Order: sequence, then structure tokens, then C-alpha cells
Amino acid sequence: MRVVSEQSLGLLEASARIGVAGSNFKAALIYLIQNVFEDAKVILFDLNDEFSCVARIGSTRYYEVVKHGINPIKPLNREKVEQYVESVVEILDYCFGTFNMKSMVAKALLNSVLRSPETTIPEVASTLDFETPEGGLSVYTPLEPFTFGTLRQAFGRREAFEFSSVLESGMVFNLSGFTVASHKVFATLLTLAKLIQLEPKHRTLVVVCYPSLIWPRNRRFDNARLFVEESLIGELERKEYSIVFAEKNLSQVSERVLENLDSVVFSPPSEATNPWRMSPAPERNASNYSMLILVKNGEYGFIEAPVNMLLKPLSEKEREARKPAMKILSLDEGLKEGLGESYEAGAKIIGKLRGLGGKAGLNEFIEEVRASLGAEGLRALAALIRQGYLKQVREGEKQLLVLTGGD
Repeated sequence: MRVVSEQSLGLLEASARIGVAGSNFKAALIYLIQNVFEDAKVILFDLNDEFSCVARIGSTRYYEVVKHGINPIKPLNREKVEQYVESVVEILDYCFGTFNMKSMVAKALLNSVLRSPETTIPEVASTLDFETPEGGLSVYTPLEPFTFGTLRQAFGRREAFEFSSVLESGMVFNLSGFTVASHKVFATLLTLAKLIQLEPKHRTLVVVCYPSLIWPRNRRFDNARLFVEESLIGELERKEYSIVFAEKNLSQVSERVLENLDSVVFSPPSEATNPWRMSPAPERNASNYSMLILVKNGEYGFIEAPVNMLLKPLSEKEREARKPAMKILSLDEGLKEGLGESYEAGAKIIGKLRGLGGKAGLNEFIEEVRASLGAEGLRALAALIRQGYLKQVREGEKQLLVLTGGD
């Protein structure tokens, strides 16, 4: 069956999983968001800061993940904490590896989250031994990357916004602040895991750009891959999210993901392929049309639409204006949650360093803490450094300890 022009858009209405591909995929994607899913809340993962313009559509907000952060282990549904933590551990294993310690990592995270839902990975890591008594790897090892650098900046803090608000407005998640591919993958999969804890009240469109990075064709087969390719996406579909996978060439996306697509939009039609390996793609020499919709059941249709309609990126002022409402998290709240029984010693250390102008010689300060607060003070000092409240810097030949405020 062949359907022509605007009537072809109806072919997408029943699709839960949609691919968008071809040299003009960016323009096609924005066209579809504006003309097919105009009533939907859009949640878009922008890996390279190419789609900030989508935040101008409707009530959609804009969020820079590295700048503002997301807490990976904060559950949104208190009745399904265990299920959520297990999902996070599978994602950790998929992105970074858990060294055959999935169950131990899950137990450490779950115990901490049940005590305080606002706890963070660096706080959990600060309570763990660096190595086992035998000198081997400990459960601290899989969590160590989250105690420093970009991962700590993005995922080592409490959430500064109510995640459930994402469903009320839609959101462009800007992941361009990550320079490492595995960090972008973790951010995307983590956010999807959070979404399946929520019940969408409106039609909600989840758009993943460059899915070949998230679900590549060539990757080891294990339980973590099975989870992120089938269980995670399947649960989103069961919650009635619509999912779009968009990039120039979908051929490098996992076969399992491609085979489960309901439809694919190609722009231009001349670049169409059939991802289901059932029958050849329909005629592709349709110069009068800018897009081809190919449906898994064999139906197809052409769309005549502009291909030069990309909107300009958000300005810095617009990005600030479009971000969601942010909570102000005080340093004292963070210390109480992070240090637990060592809070009083930690507060005294912060006070001492603040009285010295925010920095002091490393060795001298350690000796002062040892003399005044003993072993408890040294434990609190180590925790403050791990959690980022204090950091070590070098000025010339001298090592200093500097108060950062936990930012």
C-alpha cells in the first residue's frame, strides 16, 4: 500500500519505536517533533549540543548534565528501590565494568539508599575499603571513577531539581560536556532507568540521538547488554513512552534494537534501507519528496517537507532561562548526609580550614587534625577529600589543601 504526502504521517501514529536516518536526519527529526508529535512531551538526549533548539518547542526545558548533575542512586519510587538499584548496577557494568562484583556493589548501594535516599556514590565509596585484606580488588573499585573528575561533577552530587518535572515539561538533556563516550552512554541509560520509575500522564516522546554509541552492533554479549537492549527499552515501551532513534546511518546500531523498530523515516528517500531484512526497500527515486516512511508491515509513504528548517541553537541567555527550577543544597546538609557519625569532626575541619582563608599546607594541616581530633578527624578528612569538599593542589613546590565547598 502506498500513501502520499501528509497522509503518510499517519503511518507513525501507531509506532512505539521509530528510527530516523539519512543525511538530512536532523531536519527530519525536528520536522517530526513539530508536525507529528506536536502534542507530546519531548525528552531528547543531545550528545553533541546539536538539538538545543528543541527546547524552544512548547514547554520543553533545557538541562546541562555536567554543569548541574544527576544523582544516579536516588530512587524516584520508594516501592521499587531494589529494582532501581539493580538497574543502575547493570548500567554500571555495561559502561565501566563491575569486575564480577555486581551483587556486592548492589548491596552497598542499596544499604546506603535505604538509610538515606539522598545519598551519593562518592559518599558510599567513602565508607568502603580501598582493597580487600588479601590485597585484591574491593567493592570500592567499580565506584572509584565517580569520586573524581567529570563523573564526580556530573553524578557525585544530590539532584538539584525534581526529576519528575521532566515529564511535565519535556527536557533536552545536553550531554556535550562529557568528552568520554562511556560517560555519555551512562548518562543516557541512567536517565532512561529513571524514566521507567515514572508514569507518563501525557504522550511522551523519548529521542536518543546517535544510538550506535549507546547500543553498538559490535559489543560483548552478556547480561548487561541484554538489560540495556531489551529490558530497559521494553520497559519504556510498556510504560507507553514512544522512542525515537536518530542518526545519519543506523547500520551500526545493535541488530536487536533495529529489528524491534516499528517504522523508519529516511531523509532523503534515496538513502533508504530495510532494517528488518524482509523485502527490498520501496522505490527510492522519489525526487519530489524529502522523506520516506517505511513501516515494518510493508506499508510506506512519502512526505514533502522542507529540509532546511533547522532552528538556530539556544543562546546562553536562553539556556539559562529554559533550565528547570533548581534546589539550593547547603554545604551543611551535604556534610550531615555524607559523613554520618563523622559529621562533627568534618564540620570542625571545614571550620578550621575556612579560618585559614580556605587553604593550608597539606602536611601541616593533617598533623593539626591528627593532634586535635585524632583518628576520627583523619577519617573525616579522608571522607571530605573523597567527596570533593576538599581538594589537593600544588602551588610551586608546596602541596596545599583547599576548601571547595563541595561544588
